[in-house]
This record gives sequence, C-alpha cells and structure tokens, in this order.
Amino acid sequence: MGRGGWFQCPRVPIPTHWILFVLLSAITTGCLHTMEAIDPRALPVTSPSGRLLHEHVSFLASPDLAGRQPGSIGNRQAAQYIEDQFRAVGLRPLPSLGGYRQIISARMGDNIMGAIPPTAHTHHTRWIVIGAHYDHLGYPFLGADDNASSIAILIETARNLPRLSHYGILFVAFNSEESPYFGTADMGSQFLFHHLPPEIGHTDNLHAAIIMDLMGGVHWTPLKNAIFATGAEKSPAFYQHVTRTSVPSLTVFPVGIHLVEEIPDHGHKAFSDYDVFRNHQIPFLFLSAARSPRYHTAGDVASTLHYDRMAATVEWLRQLLAQMGQDEAVYTFDPHRVEFADEVASFRGIAEQAIHEHTLIPGTSRWSLRKLKQDVEWLRAVDGSAPTRQQLDRMERISIRIQCLIADYSGCFTF
Repeated sequence: MGRGGWFQCPRVPIPTHWILFVLLSAITTGCLHTMEAIDPRALPVTSPSGRLLHEHVSFLASPDLAGRQPGSIGNRQAAQYIEDQFRAVGLRPLPSLGGYRQIISARMGDNIMGAIPPTAHTHHTRWIVIGAHYDHLGYPFLGADDNASSIAILIETARNLPRLSHYGILFVAFNSEESPYFGTADMGSQFLFHHLPPEIGHTDNLHAAIIMDLMGGVHWTPLKNAIFATGAEKSPAFYQHVTRTSVPSLTVFPVGIHLVEEIPDHGHKAFSDYDVFRNHQIPFLFLSAARSPRYHTAGDVASTLHYDRMAATVEWLRQLLAQMGQDEAVYTFDPHRVEFADEVASFRGIAEQAIHEHTLIPGTSRWSLRKLKQDVEWLRAVDGSAPTRQQLDRMERISIRIQCLIADYSGCFTF
C-alpha cells in the first residue's frame, strides 16, 4: 500500500463507488496538521536489559544476515546465534532432538527450541510454549521489528527464568513463518505442532501458547509504551492473569483476536504463529505492538525499535509466567468468547486520543478524522454487555481503522 508522510497526503486508492463522492467532496478533504511521528533513533536505551535486546536485534537484523530468508546462509547464521543464546541463558536441549534443533527440511532449515523443565517430577508434564518466528523476507528487508524484536525478547525472557513446579516451558524460535510458507505444512509453528518431540508428547499436554510478533515498532506517541494482548479472552483463567499482570512503564491493552483478524469486506485472516494453536483450541496469547510504517520495508532496521519498552515486556512476561505457574487446573477454551467491555474500554481510550487536536495520528486525513469522531461517539454510547453481531462488526472496523492509521496506510476512512 502507499504510505503518507509528515504533512503529506497519502495517495488513496479509491474504490469505484467512491469516485463521485470524493470528487464532490474534494474541497473539504486533505491532510491535517497531525502530531509528529516518533523518531525511534532519538529514544534512549537506558536499561541493561534494553542494551542486551539491542545487541540481539543488531546481529539478527544486520546486513550480513541479508534478511534471514528460509534456506539462506543468513537464516542459518541466525539459527546458530539463537541456539548459542539459548544455551547461554540456561535453556536445556531436548534429548530426543540431540540438541536445540528441530529440522523442518534440509533445504529450509530448523526450528530452534530449548526447555525449562518443571521442578515436580511426574510422568505427565504439561507445557507452556512461548515462541516467535526468526525468518524474514530476505535482502533488502532486514526484519528488525519483524521479527528480530520478538526473538530478542524471547531470549531475554528465558535468561535465568525460575523453573515452575507444575509446568515445563518450551521456548521456540520458529522458522518459515513469512510468505510463501504461512499456513503450509512447512511453516515452523505448524511443523512443531504436528511433530511434537516425545518430551512434549500429545497436543493435550500443551497447557498454553504465548506467541509474539512485531514487538519493537513505535510510531505514535500515545502508544509509545503500549502493546496489545489478544487471544487469551478465549480462556477465562488465562485472561485474568493477562489483565492482572502489570509492570511500570508498560501499558497492555487486552483486545479480542477477532479485532485483529476480521478485515472489513475481506473476511478472516490470521497473521502469525498463534494460528495453529488457536485452530486446535490450545489456550493462546498473541502479543504485538502492531504494525508500524516500516513493516515489510527496507526501513525496518535495528535503530528504529523501542528497546526500553521491549525490556518492560520481558519483565511483564516473567511475571505472567510466574502467575501461570501457580495454576493447577487445565485452562478451558471457548472459541466464541469475547471480553467486549474490555475491548470497548481499550479502543475508547485510544480513539479519543486519535481525535484530539494535539495527538492526531500522523498522516490522519480529514475523512479519517471524521470517521474517528463517529467511532468515539459510538464507543462512548455503546453498552459493554453482551454484544450483538452488529456491535462486533463495528468494533472490528474501528480496530482496523486505527491499525491502518498507525501503519500509515492509505484509505483508512473507507472501512
């Protein structure tokens, strides 16, 4: 899609039925004087954890690795780096694999995994999977946010993490998530799910999955210290932990997975490695800071990430895993469950800032602002109780519009 810049109107690809409307309204359309986009290069890295995260991303997203495309030399170099880091932070290899590698194919490469076994010695171990993909599109796309950011968080979350009594934790760096592998048997997360190592056993032994993607990007000041947590709403006990875990300087917005996946007028679309777990009703959490304007561009480089927020996310994940470790009951999974009141609260606060004169999302057009103001009026009035299908549809359109604006895509007012 086309991208608008500071004080530049994006070139909007207008559908046929909009042409007459836009021509008649041209006198009132155009871009507004929005707030300036964040320059991530000006963000300081103040914490030791942030500096370690920066080191990981700088290596994985370096030009030498040429974008980590599956099967490439750079992809194999990334796999070796992750394996070395898993060993250094204390993760154990699975004996059945003879190391940290799960071979997908000799041509494409491997999943990299390491474990923290439970302290309780039982014949029936349940596992929490925490994972992210490490492949990317290949040169000139270096993939710092997508998805070296999440791999860095994965490594640092594992560093000296205490063992849980009831659950093993399996840290997985998935290969081959990007197109053309997404949704195929060669996708790393699909391959793992359908070829679980003997130490894990049957899929019934998967207690929950936590998946990360796009964890470092930053563009709009009101969301500088925020991430989005989706999917856990399907499992009430899991969701309670997600909403109750908190650390300073990090805002976690709980939203439903349907607000990420349901594209107005296009239908359902999955976006990351959580898909196979969700489709088999494994309780899951998908974490993301959302797409930035650098998504899938050559501008997605190590200097454009927010490392202190990533460091706060590491601490948040450590606390979440500690809380999950206290549970003994199996999490339930209801594929139709939503937490509508929380969704409304999350997007009401975001949308109200998106219409404020001093905090407009960079690149917002007059027509997008008009739509956002209508969204805010609806969000202020809607009852947060059991939603109708029409109310869910409206929330999905609001979510996609805001995501569209944050990523600086064109045509956000058409949703």
